[in-house]
Amino acid sequence: MVFLYVNLAFFNKPSRYINGEINSISKTSKAPDEVRIALAFPDIYDIGMSHLGLKILYKIINDLSYASAERVFAPWPDMENGIRLSKDRLRSLETGTELKDFDVVGFSLQYELSYTSVLNMIDLGGIPVKRSERSDHDPIVVAGGPCTVNPYPMIDFIDAFFIGDSEETVLHLSEACRDNRGKRDMILKALSGIEGVFVPGYSNDLVKRAFVTDLDSVPYPVAPVVPYTKTVHDRVNIEISRGCSRGCRFCQAGSIYRPVRERSPNRVLELADISLQNTGYDEVSFTSLSAGDYCNLGPMLAEFNRRHGHNMITTSLPSLRVGAVNSEVLNEIRSVRKGGFTIAPEAGSERLRKVINKDFSEEDYERALGMLFDAGWQTVKLYFMIGLPSETAEDIVSLISMAKKCLTIARKRIKKRLNINIGISPFVPKPHTPFQWYGQHEIKELVDKRRHISKELPRSHFSVKSHNEEMSILEAAIARGDENVGGLIESAWRNGSRLDAWREFFDMKIWRDAMDRSGIDAYSYAMKRYDINDHLPWDLIDTGVSKEFLASEYHKAMNGVITPDCADQCSACGIKCKSRQFLHEKDPVRRITVTGNGEKRFSHVRVRCRFSKAGKLRYLSHLELVNVLMRAFRRAGVPLRYSGGFRPSPKISFGPALGVGISGISEFLDMDVYPPFDPDEFTGSINKCLPDDVKIDKMVFIEPGMPSLNKFIDSYEYNIEPLTDIKPVSYETLVSDTAIKPSVHDFAIIDGGSVKIRVLDTADGLRISDIVKRLYGSTLDQVRVTRTGMWGMGTSFISPMDVEEIEAEIDRERKEIKGEIAS
Repeated sequence: MVFLYVNLAFFNKPSRYINGEINSISKTSKAPDEVRIALAFPDIYDIGMSHLGLKILYKIINDLSYASAERVFAPWPDMENGIRLSKDRLRSLETGTELKDFDVVGFSLQYELSYTSVLNMIDLGGIPVKRSERSDHDPIVVAGGPCTVNPYPMIDFIDAFFIGDSEETVLHLSEACRDNRGKRDMILKALSGIEGVFVPGYSNDLVKRAFVTDLDSVPYPVAPVVPYTKTVHDRVNIEISRGCSRGCRFCQAGSIYRPVRERSPNRVLELADISLQNTGYDEVSFTSLSAGDYCNLGPMLAEFNRRHGHNMITTSLPSLRVGAVNSEVLNEIRSVRKGGFTIAPEAGSERLRKVINKDFSEEDYERALGMLFDAGWQTVKLYFMIGLPSETAEDIVSLISMAKKCLTIARKRIKKRLNINIGISPFVPKPHTPFQWYGQHEIKELVDKRRHISKELPRSHFSVKSHNEEMSILEAAIARGDENVGGLIESAWRNGSRLDAWREFFDMKIWRDAMDRSGIDAYSYAMKRYDINDHLPWDLIDTGVSKEFLASEYHKAMNGVITPDCADQCSACGIKCKSRQFLHEKDPVRRITVTGNGEKRFSHVRVRCRFSKAGKLRYLSHLELVNVLMRAFRRAGVPLRYSGGFRPSPKISFGPALGVGISGISEFLDMDVYPPFDPDEFTGSINKCLPDDVKIDKMVFIEPGMPSLNKFIDSYEYNIEPLTDIKPVSYETLVSDTAIKPSVHDFAIIDGGSVKIRVLDTADGLRISDIVKRLYGSTLDQVRVTRTGMWGMGTSFISPMDVEEIEAEIDRERKEIKGEIAS
């Protein structure tokens, strides 16, 4: 993301803004009729880069010869302030193009509390916020994602809504823009004729949701962009199925993504194999709304582990329903390393579980936990909801009992420390679900229930985390809102609301003020109960699931009647598919020949590497730099040695860390590898897998007894270049400070205001920030610092790469010590 700032070190996590990640695409040679599409995610980079839908669309659009896709995310508040103060615009990552200069800006609406961030990004990008104020010179602003099944709250701001799966509709969007370039009215008319697209002012009839039936046939991103910074889902994500057959009555996704469609197990394994090679990740998440129901889950996990377990590649699954926990799945997940395990009971009593169509018994729950703890898990998370329809005080008591039963079962099976995390979220009624007619509970009631649960579950045994009740009220109000709610959203945004999904930024006072200004009462929208025959704002969207079916499910819920899994028995929901039509239960998992999966034939050896971190990648933190190098090693096939234990990790140790914004042209790391290992050959192959501003310079073998880098290195050299018109103090002034004098070995002023300085480690631990402050009276963000060298052995200044010199010096010191002892 190119901004008009000299030094990104001014900002929180600058790696969010620097672009150039592995697998990012920048189409520099543009065709005259190229359609430029900005994929805008209304949350920060760390969240947006975890979203699979963005990665899918990024691939599909960039695969087109006549179109390009670039990414843009909501800036953190410090960056937003920088943009506004400099009168700059929000820009794309790939080419730094302002949002207003794209043909299309597409938002992903995943969460209602991101809507103010959508308006903020539109405004920051130089685009009129209201669609009625846009002209032929402005981009077409579109939106997709699950929230578009009720488009009305955002109808004043979005030109077109994409309902359902977008793999095919995004191609029609690109064609419409190419064929009607610069003609806003013509583009919107063309979009209104596409199935799955709602265009305000142009679409008249019911808009049917678009969905693909064959997941194997649609494009999938096997070379996704690999972020520098840690993201929420920092791993390969392979979607094994779309949709859910269980029919939980509170779940919008389970309704609007029907029917269940599975990828074939061999296609899943192929995608995972290629993605690992292209990214260097060490974890694959097999994602689905109900991963435990995937027909070939156990055999597929077993084959994946056979292919990748020897390289310490681990697997993870999203939360499993209680009935899906079995020994086959647990054994495969734990085969490499174990993290936490999440189960979603949702409700505490069997009565309430029948209301929400969650079909499992107390015995099923106890069996699942028993298997989990027998398999060695020590960290478990249980998800519950409060405020569900017909919930009583007895149901809350049952919820607490379920949590305590988890502790009782665990104590009988494991003796080690146990972590039981309890997640509590208020129920939020959503459109196109059986509970769409049911209003949310009073906020005081939700707060009282949450506090009671926390009080009854002692902190010594449970970690209870809950979702903010006021945020849930707003989520419900917007989800069930009509076109009037748009005025509330705009008012809140203009009052300073954005990034509302983040607790540190969410401010209900802003929203209350917005209610007063707009006259829109969010509480009434959230708590309103509709009659079953009422017209609902979202009735113009046809998800495929009929309103009559939803009404019948609502009546069943109120009577505690379970609806069978539609994979076992069709419930005539309106989709008109056959039970198990799009499943792959009869596809056997194919075993392939695996190379390099045998025992290591030689003992490990230790290799020392010299590398550099420069250019825009100087803004990486030490942990981010470690991740960049680790993923490059895995992509290059470096035969790393791993530690044993609960969570195996590669045996790699780094020299003294570089701070954010500081370059280094002579940095070091040591790693244990298995022969055969040719340093020159692997230097080349690793560098091909690294971004341009990080490079391996040289590798040498070292003896196991060699001192670690952090013990050996005791002196450093820096070049310091001021970015403003500041001058350094003289050498005499610098060393007149008795606190710094013992550390300064060499000092020279070069090119007027720049300085070259060599410093020694001292007991006081002088830091580069201290040096800059004493030299210039400034902070690090006002200078550009490059660490040009590191040495050991005091004023002997021996490089860590001079292995023979180090060994000779160590041998000399040993002899001196022996001589002293002898004398």
